[in-house]
Amino acid sequence: MSKARILIVDDEESPRESLRFILKDRYDVITREDGPCALATLTAEGPFDVVLLDMKMPGMSGLEVLGKILEFAPTMPVVIITAISEAKPAVQAMKMGATDYLNKPFDVEEIRLVVQRILKESKLEREVGRPRTEQQDGCNFESMIGSGAAMQKVYTLIKRLLDTDTTVLIRGETGTGKELVARALHYNSARREKPFMPVHCAAIPGELLESELFGHEKGAFTGAFQRRIGMFEAAGGGTLFLDEIGEMPLGTQSKLLRAIQEREIRRVGGQDIIAINVRLVCATNRNLDEECKEGRFREDLFYRINVVPIELPALRERQEDIPHLVAHFAAQFGKQLGRAVPQFAPEAMSALLRYPWPGNVRELEHAIERLLVICDALEIGVEHLPFIILQAEGAGAVAAMEPATESPRLELGEKLDGSLRIGKTVGHSIDLPKLTEDLERQAIEEALRQSGGVLTEAANILNITRRMLRYKMSKLGISIQGQSNVNDPVEENELPSA
Repeated sequence: MSKARILIVDDEESPRESLRFILKDRYDVITREDGPCALATLTAEGPFDVVLLDMKMPGMSGLEVLGKILEFAPTMPVVIITAISEAKPAVQAMKMGATDYLNKPFDVEEIRLVVQRILKESKLEREVGRPRTEQQDGCNFESMIGSGAAMQKVYTLIKRLLDTDTTVLIRGETGTGKELVARALHYNSARREKPFMPVHCAAIPGELLESELFGHEKGAFTGAFQRRIGMFEAAGGGTLFLDEIGEMPLGTQSKLLRAIQEREIRRVGGQDIIAINVRLVCATNRNLDEECKEGRFREDLFYRINVVPIELPALRERQEDIPHLVAHFAAQFGKQLGRAVPQFAPEAMSALLRYPWPGNVRELEHAIERLLVICDALEIGVEHLPFIILQAEGAGAVAAMEPATESPRLELGEKLDGSLRIGKTVGHSIDLPKLTEDLERQAIEEALRQSGGVLTEAANILNITRRMLRYKMSKLGISIQGQSNVNDPVEENELPSA
C-alpha cells in the first residue's frame, strides 16, 4: 500500500522542516515555502491526502491559499497552522472549509493524531454509498478484544441492540474503546450499508460545531462561500456517532435536542426543513448526571440520549484481557513494522498486569507500539518496559513493605538491620512518588556499598537486571565514583554520574 501524501506549506524553514521530520517516517511528505509554489505543485502533481498550511505568510496569505485550494479540490483536507494568539483567523479558516487547525509551537503527538484522524475519516467518506463486499460476520465483533466477564456483558447488550434504532449512550473512561462499540453497533446492524459518521465534539470549536452537525447555506456567515451539508445529512440512513457529547456547548445542545425530537433539521442560515433518518449513538467520559446537576448539560437532552446506556469497564477492571490485547497489538505492529512478533517474558507480563493503565486500552496500544519500534529483542523483558510502568512497579514494591494504614503521610525512617523501613506518621496524606524515589535511592546505595561498587553483584542483590540498575542510577543521579570496578568492567560512557 502506497503512503499517504502530505503537502506542507510554510514560509519559515524551521517549522516546515520540523513538520517534515515528524511525518516523514509514515507519509510521503513534500514541502513548499509559499502559496504560489504550493498551488503550482497541486496543479502539477494532483491532489494530496492532507495539506498543512501556515496561516501567516508574506505575499499570499494562508486564507487566500485556502480559498484557492478549495476551488481546486473542495474535498481536500486542509489543516491550518496558526499561532495560539491568532484564534480569530483560525475560526474564519474553519468556516471557509478547513478541516482542522494546529497551534504553534507544535505538539508532536497532536500533529500525528490529527493527520491520522483526517486520513481515517477520509477513507470512511470514500466508502460512503459504496456497497461493501466484505460483511462482518453477525455478532463476532472481531475488532473488539476481550473475553472476560466484564466484556461479555457488553457483547450481550450490543447484540440485543443490533436490530433496533434505539439511541445509545456509551459511557467509559478515555481510551476504553467507545468508538469501537459504536462501530460494532453500526456494522452489525441493518444500517451497515449506509454511512457511519463520527463527530468528535471536543475537537471542534464550539462556534463551528453547529455548522458541522447541521450544515450551512452559502453566505450564512463570513467565509461561507458555498453550501455545505452537515453530518446529520451525510449520515442519512446510517449512524451518527457523537463522541464526547459532554463537551458540546449548551446552545448546540438545545438544537440537537430539537433534531432528535422532531427528526428534522435546518442548515445554519437556511429556512428549509430537512427530514433526517439516522441512528444516534453518543459517547462520553464525563459523569453526565453530575454535569446536569451543575447546569453544564441539559437534563432533557440527557434523558433523550440515555435511552440505553452501555458502560465500558476500565482496563484495570478486566485484567484478564490484558494478555490477549498485548498479543493482538504485538502482532498488529509487528506486521506494520515488518519485524518478528516478540514474546513477553513472564515477569514483563506480570508488570503489565499490575500497572493500572489510566489511559486504558489506548495507552496499552501505544505502549506496545513504542516497545516494538525501539526494541529489537525477540523476548520483551522487564528492562524493556517504559519507565512509567517500572515506576508503578516500584510503587507496588513500596506498598508491599508495610501494612496499609488509614492515610498517614510517611517519612523514610532509618535503616534497621541492613534493611529499609517506613517510619513515622507526620500528616494525613502520602507522597508516594517521593517516597518511592527515596527508597530506591537508599536501596541502590546500600547494594552498591555491599557489593563494593560491582554493578552485576549490586543488581543481583536488588533482584533486577544490570541494565535496569544503570538506568535507575542515571535517573536518580547516583554515581560510583571512587569505587573500584575491576570485577565488573564497564565502558566509561556507560557509567552514570551525578
